This record gives sequence, C-alpha cells and structure tokens, in this order.
Amino acid sequence: MATYLTPGVYVEENLAPANRGNGTAALACGAFVGLAGKGPTVPTRVRTWAQYVNLFGSFADSSGSYLPHAVHQFFANGGAQCYIVRATRSDAVAATANLKDSTTPTAMNGLKITALAEGAWGNTTSITIKPTGAPGGRFELQVLDSGVIKERFGDLSSNPDDSRYAISIVNSPYAGSLLIKVSNLKSSTAGYTYDPVKDIIPAQSVTLAGGDDGEEPYDYVEAAKQLENVPSTNFDLNLPAISDPNILNPILTWAQAEGNIFVIIDGPKAAEGATNAQVMQGYTSLVEGPTALNASSYGAVYGPWLMCQDPSSAMYGAARLLPPGGLVMGQASRIDVVRHPAKAPAGTETALTGVLYAEARFTEPQLDVLAEAHVNVIRMVPGHGHCIMGTRTLKRTLPDLYVPVRRMVIFLRKAMSDQLQWAVMEPNGPDLWDKIRLVLTHYLSMVRKAGMLEGLSDAEAFFVRCDGDNNPRSEINAGRLNVDVGVALRYPAEFIIIHLGNYENGPIVTDEILF
Repeated sequence: MATYLTPGVYVEENLAPANRGNGTAALACGAFVGLAGKGPTVPTRVRTWAQYVNLFGSFADSSGSYLPHAVHQFFANGGAQCYIVRATRSDAVAATANLKDSTTPTAMNGLKITALAEGAWGNTTSITIKPTGAPGGRFELQVLDSGVIKERFGDLSSNPDDSRYAISIVNSPYAGSLLIKVSNLKSSTAGYTYDPVKDIIPAQSVTLAGGDDGEEPYDYVEAAKQLENVPSTNFDLNLPAISDPNILNPILTWAQAEGNIFVIIDGPKAAEGATNAQVMQGYTSLVEGPTALNASSYGAVYGPWLMCQDPSSAMYGAARLLPPGGLVMGQASRIDVVRHPAKAPAGTETALTGVLYAEARFTEPQLDVLAEAHVNVIRMVPGHGHCIMGTRTLKRTLPDLYVPVRRMVIFLRKAMSDQLQWAVMEPNGPDLWDKIRLVLTHYLSMVRKAGMLEGLSDAEAFFVRCDGDNNPRSEINAGRLNVDVGVALRYPAEFIIIHLGNYENGPIVTDEILF
C-alpha cells in the first residue's frame, strides 16, 4: 500500500477478487487409530514425538502395539502433525476419585475426578489441590501421572457462578485437561445453592482408582469414527498393523460416506521365514480373496513390512520389522507441503528414512502380479534407497484408480468449500453468482498454475458454472445455490518407456526400457 501525506480521497486498483485463502487448510492431516498404554480416547492432535510420549506413553508403555512405532516413523519421514485416537474395549471402565469439601470427619464429596479415557492406566493418575489463599476459596489443581506433574490449572473455584469455575476450565475442549474431566457432585442436587463456607475445596491429594481395561474385543471402527468430531478436516488414516477386512471394510465404507478420509492400509505381516511368493500370496489374498477389501478409491494397500532402525532400543544396530503405513503417511504429508496433493506420494522422491531392508524382495513377475492387484510395493531403488513405487487405490477403474486423483478430489472438495464460506446467507441472485464464478475461477486458475490440474489454459483445466440455468426460481425459493465445477485431473506417469534403437548401420534394432 502506498504512503499518503496529503489528506484526500485515493483509489487503489486491485483486479483480483478478495483473498479467500490458498487452500492449505484443505491439506490432509494424519490420523492414527491404535492401542496405547494410556491417554485420551478422543481425537488428540500431536505435533511432535515428545508430545505423543507425554500423552500416550512411549514404546515400553504400549505392550507390543505398533502405534508408537507408526507415529515415530510418521514424524521421521516428514509428517508435521497428526491426530491420535486410542482404541479401547467396549467394557473398559474409567478410573475415578472424589475431592472432599473439608478435612473434617463430616466432609462430603464435592468434586468428582474422572480419567478422560477408560482403562487401567487412569489408576496411576493422582490429583493435588493447593489453595492459593485468594478470596473465594481459589485453588490450584495439579494432575500427576505416576507422581510426575503433567498439568496445572490455577486460580480455580468450586463456585458455579465464578468465572474460574473448575468444571468450565478443566473440561474446556480448547484449553482444558487432556487427562481428566471434573464434575460437581453437589450441583446435581435439587435446590443446590453454593455456600462460600462449606463448599470450598481444601488442600488434599487423591489417586484415581477403579480403572479397568475390560475383556471385550477392541473396537477400532468406533474409535475411527470419532474423527467425525474434528470439524472441517481432511484425514489420511492408518490403523497400524491392522489388515483384517472385517475391521477395514466398515472403515472404508464409512470413509467413502464421509468423503474426507483416505485410508492407508498396512499389508499383512508374513510368517517368519516366508518366501517372497508366500508374502505375495498374502497380499493378493487381501485384495482378491473371498473376504477381500472393498474395491474403494478411498483406500490403498502398501507393503511389504520394513526392517527399520529400532528407536525403542538403545542397543547399537537394533532393528525391528514394522508396518509401512506410518512411513507412507509421513511421506504423503511431506509431499503435500513441498509439492501438492496432485503429486503422487510415490517415486524416488519418497525415499524412506530409517529403512534397512524390506521383508520381501519381489521378482519382476511378482511385481507385475502385485501391481495388477493394486498393491503399492515399497522397494529398493539403486541410488535412492527404499521408495514407494506404487500409487493405486483399491478401485480398479478410472478416473479414481490412482491415489493422487482421489486425494486431490478430497482436497478440492474442502478447498472450494472454504473459498465460498462467505457466500452463505448472501442474497441469492445474479450478482452473487458473478462473485462466486470470479472467486472460484481465480482459485482454480492458481491451482492449475501450480501444476495440480491438466491443461495449458484455464479453459482446458476447469469450468465453473453458476447462473440462472442451474439456479432456477424453484432452487432459489428452496434456499439453495448450485455451483457446477469440472476439473481435469492429472494422472501419474506409472510407466516410463524408452525405445532404444541402433540407427547407425543396417536394420534398426529396438529395445524397450520400462521403469
């Protein structure tokens, strides 16, 4: 903006529509559903490995679960942030404890503390109350895990009318506790009125008890569906080491109905000593057998399992066989940022970090069989390392046969929705239609120039239709505004074929080199 020194009216020209964002909010966020030794069961965002350990425990706390390994590999391979959903058994019970309203023999239960998630892990949680001495019985509430302070909430009150009411602060979905929730046992009594003398919470310490892990099977499907509670977010979802169609098919059906979730599936772990052919058979059975995975473009299978440097061991050279999902999802997240969602999360650009060797090294004919079965194989590429060399969904037909096509559609769906939030409740008519066409045309033109759409011009890459033809009076009267958008999506170059011939003397001899 220019600097003006003389008072007056000045006009500045800007031919572009008002900035509606660049679409980065539509990039997929990683999400893992699995077993952890402790932590919340609601979707919880973590931005670092240290934050994951603080909330869900490290490798030693997870009793053989692959979840911490998948999250660690996600961050090691370029992932920036992800949501964690800890799966529990349906009959698991949360640990609880009560805070007294005085230290006298006639003390009553004032506040109830409940672990934020079910399970025996809550039995290691304790609460310490420290009065501050401020008027109104203010106190500090400390949350400890195995004697270590994890959270502090200061200047709290047990008065429901106080701006620092303990229930409102500790249970806040934005800045509240990630370990506990609080309820007022007295306020549920009919006719309750806060007593500034009898209802003050004094100094005390209590340990939660009664938490139980239960015995019923873990409910991965319901755990995954909790991602619905995270508003306006696209997800790449992985269930570490889960390859059971009975679990994955309901999740694929749900993901397709939601429209904003792409499922990255770990192939089955082979038996010890299995041959390459046996490993291949396990994968082809997963996608073509009698209980095969749904042929949905909202999911893709990756394999084989990978021998990786073991971050859970301090021993030099320690290695562990791990499912590939966490590594793949980290690379997909990284590619989205450094390139864009139209770039397949595959190729030599996706050399995986920390991989020593693959569970199986398939022959060329076996690779052909796996590619035909839509299994995305991770293999050694000389000069680059172990790379993701497949980008097919479980769908067998175009246009959404390829991973970047489906992920790009998921991306555009949210990006264009974000571009038009301003139009809700605007007067529905030709002036609004013109603005919508201008905004979407400007945005999609930017998308094309970034290399995300096919075509050398806007006319070849997309169209935007919003006029009287698709918005007749009946639609306007019903409160609806219709926008038709078509885009030319880009397909990945799966096969690079070089025709190599001898053109010097004699007959031409041609070989094909296929990468």
